[in-house]
Amino acid sequence: MQKKAFDRVNWSFLLTVLGKFGFGESFIQWISTLYNKPKASVTTNKITSQSFTLQRGTRQGCPLSPLLFAIFVEPLAAAVRQNSVIKGIHSSISEHKINLYADDILLYLEEPQSSLEEVFNLINSFSKLSDYSINWTKSSILPLTKNSWNPEHQNPQHPSTTNTIKYLGLNISPNLNELIKLNHDPMLDKVTEDLRRWNNLPISLLGRIASVKMKILPKINYLFSMIPLKPPKQWFQRLDSTTTKFYTRNKKPKISLSTLQKNKDEGGLEAPNFMHYYLANQILYLTEWLNPKEYYNTWLEIEQLDCKHIKLSDLPFITATLKHHNCFKNPLIASTLTAWWKALDITNSQLKTSILSPIWHNPDFKNKKTPLYLKTWEESGITHLQDLFENDKIRSYNNLTQAFDINKSNFLQYLQVTETIKKTTPLDLTTLQPPELAIYMKKISTKSKKLSKIYRALSNTNCNYLPIAKWEAELSITPSTDFWAEICCNTFKMTKNTNLQLIQYKVLHRSHITQQKMHKMGFSATDICSQCTQNTADSYLHALWLCSPVQHFWILITEKLSSILDYRIPLSPNLCLIGDLTMLQPPANQSQSILAALAIAKKTILLNWKDKKSLNINQWQNLLTEFISMEKMSALRKQKKNNVL
Repeated sequence: MQKKAFDRVNWSFLLTVLGKFGFGESFIQWISTLYNKPKASVTTNKITSQSFTLQRGTRQGCPLSPLLFAIFVEPLAAAVRQNSVIKGIHSSISEHKINLYADDILLYLEEPQSSLEEVFNLINSFSKLSDYSINWTKSSILPLTKNSWNPEHQNPQHPSTTNTIKYLGLNISPNLNELIKLNHDPMLDKVTEDLRRWNNLPISLLGRIASVKMKILPKINYLFSMIPLKPPKQWFQRLDSTTTKFYTRNKKPKISLSTLQKNKDEGGLEAPNFMHYYLANQILYLTEWLNPKEYYNTWLEIEQLDCKHIKLSDLPFITATLKHHNCFKNPLIASTLTAWWKALDITNSQLKTSILSPIWHNPDFKNKKTPLYLKTWEESGITHLQDLFENDKIRSYNNLTQAFDINKSNFLQYLQVTETIKKTTPLDLTTLQPPELAIYMKKISTKSKKLSKIYRALSNTNCNYLPIAKWEAELSITPSTDFWAEICCNTFKMTKNTNLQLIQYKVLHRSHITQQKMHKMGFSATDICSQCTQNTADSYLHALWLCSPVQHFWILITEKLSSILDYRIPLSPNLCLIGDLTMLQPPANQSQSILAALAIAKKTILLNWKDKKSLNINQWQNLLTEFISMEKMSALRKQKKNNVL
């Protein structure tokens, strides 16, 4: 840990380093100009001091400063990597010693007694050249094994030995099993306390969901991405319970959390599903397997070593027999694969052998308890099941030998391979198609914003969670499959006013309490509507449409709207209640206006829910006038006057 690291940058040393790294003369001159006798002053209680000349350091808040500092400190990192006395973590082809993130440095050392002493000498030498300085009191030594470090040999001026360290906001312990307790549990306590403090704020349901997305989700996602270990089920349950209480202000939810988490076109509000985000973060590593970057990546190399002969890119296309393979002992690989299998289950995809499955070293294809492997075939380019097919049919032996230029005397090997595979799966291309999610993962592995794309793939169920059956029965409609998705989308397109959006959303979910529902809950002696003389059950359709004062109110509304728009608005519950525009087909610039005006009518009914006889069109007109004024102000700000009612 550095002492005010960005303030310790020696400009002369920085410019020298820029030259050594091959930056052009023009670029170096630009940097030199930026740091040519800069001055600063301090403002305290509106009193500004006299300016004084700065001698070193980089400007705080300047986007170039972190990059300049990274270049400034790179010679130290290079010296650590090149010093043979300093021993790092070894793999088959590399040695890893140091991680740098801005002014945070993390060293991975073997033989710590000699390695640490050399690191201290190196840092002291570097400090004399560059004015760089380490704050040893904020630095720590974390032994990974009991015998790796003897604190008795420790120099009192050097960092203290500890059982845990904090790096980039994470508490790190040598014991992986402690990471959840050290990080996820404190985070959950902090989230619970924050939501408790925010609970009484005057925020709508949509605002509360947005608050969780902006303030809570990034912190949770950071843990999921940095610590690939799955928290226990109880942790997710407590997190869901805490957010549900925040959404409902500690009241009993009228719409379930699982419904709120669905996409908007499926009847949800896109509240974050934390389990799906955990899975998406784990599966994100899988995209690195499928499409490894051109630059060197240490963790991919280490994982590949644990997989031995199986390629990382083939792991997603092998069945759960991998649980018995050596690679599954690696907790990171096991976590990624377990998340992948769970994602397949969520998307109703079957974990099975496909044309993308590898032929060699695959635990699914064993001959006498040994996985198949023919080196000459592999070198000829035969690696996956898809290589055995041509034109949707399995290749004949002659076709295979010609296509891949293999020895024609290997017919017995051909039989061995095909018959071994047939024992576990039929060699029929129709049954060997990979899951859609697997195809999608290969497609997005080279693209940006992969986390959000994976999350959407997990959340997209192609189902609608509105009480569709009740609406269709009461309204006597049998719409197409896309009908309800469009109804849901219109809820959020008609206006930016979240209050009206929420009113329409709750109407679609039939979440308001009627006399009939009160009766079923045991809070009313009768289910008969007390606000009209029809002597009928106060069902949801009755309360919002059929009740005499409500029906009269809707007649006035449709007549008034027809007069305003010079366009006939039919008296229909399909239009007025759920927003079905198919019977209306209004001009494009009027659709949203009509839906908004009808939503305000429903708001008026809800404001008079317990006394519908007092329903008055004047109240609706006042609310509509207020809405138009706000929309005009919003439109004027965005210079979209044509969208104003």
